[in-house]
Amino acid sequence: MARISKKDKIFQAAARLFKEFGYQATSMRQLAKEVGLEASSLYSHISSKQELLAQICMSEANKYLEHMNKVMKEENDLLEILKNMSYFHIEVAVEDPVSATVFSDEWRYLEEPTLTEFRNIRKEYESRILHIIARGVNEEVLIDRDPSILFQTFLSSFKWIYIYNRPGRELDKEVLKVTITEVILRGMVK
Repeated sequence: MARISKKDKIFQAAARLFKEFGYQATSMRQLAKEVGLEASSLYSHISSKQELLAQICMSEANKYLEHMNKVMKEENDLLEILKNMSYFHIEVAVEDPVSATVFSDEWRYLEEPTLTEFRNIRKEYESRILHIIARGVNEEVLIDRDPSILFQTFLSSFKWIYIYNRPGRELDKEVLKVTITEVILRGMVK
């Protein structure tokens, strides 16, 4: 098993603290205590709390966009694309709820120029999903409804997973994938 570097441990601890307390309420002192360092020693591994948030958010944003690029290269059937993207959202929410929460909720605290870069990646990702849904409506594969509403419904179907899924009430990823995707697509397919 590969050892995790001190810097990676710091990023993981920061993500957990940002999820639990929020970015603004998390202190460098808390983070240092979490990873077993003096607060002053943290700065030999990272430059700032903002660096931690930026790394977490940008890593997640790029993960979503890279997956979308991969799916779009491999698949042309829009229902299969939506199914694949649904599965991906569920996998991320179940397997890495900490990063998913920070990515979804704490990105607002990013500073420029990272904030603009993050928004651009997120906007590109979302516009691709919206385009797929609009294509489905136009090709009469999906119901004749406003694509923006279908798009928001699609994305919001996953947010509750990382909030609900925690030790003691773990959700079965495979059951979620089948159930949620089936419900979404049955509601959208013509």
